[in-house]
Amino acid sequence: MRYVVCSIAVLLLGTVAAFAGTKKPKKGDFRLLEAYTQKMVQGHPSAPPPTGEHFIIVWQADVTLETMFWRGKSGFMMCMIQKAHKIAKKDAKNFPPGLDYRVDPAGEDIKKGDTVQIIPVARGKIRIPDEIPQNSKNTLFYKKSGSGWLLFPVTKITKKRDLAAS
Repeated sequence: MRYVVCSIAVLLLGTVAAFAGTKKPKKGDFRLLEAYTQKMVQGHPSAPPPTGEHFIIVWQADVTLETMFWRGKSGFMMCMIQKAHKIAKKDAKNFPPGLDYRVDPAGEDIKKGDTVQIIPVARGKIRIPDEIPQNSKNTLFYKKSGSGWLLFPVTKITKKRDLAAS
């Protein structure tokens, strides 16, 4: 029995130490609206292949979102960050069935109140920063203006039907 209690204590201390270089913000920097998997055939051959995972958030911090990475079962990946807009029912006929959000071309900074689509993309090998624990899974890691690495664990990812590009 002592062995079990000691093992649990060591495991908990190891987990706390692993996340020491990152922190979860006290006030939410963003609100997760949806986390889902949905694959879509890409229309441009030079586009990086998406992983099929999508995250829709509302940015709530007063400062700009700088970068975001996803640590999932496929490893540590850069994320494509785009402003997103919910597709109105009256406009749904102009989009592939099953697509819920449209995105703006990249370029503008992400500001407070923006709805954002985050898609991890496979782009070669990316070195994981030392501050990010190697054993973390299903976690979004991000930096905002003037911050170190922050983390947001994702507990549920739903599966949506795959789409074909039109």
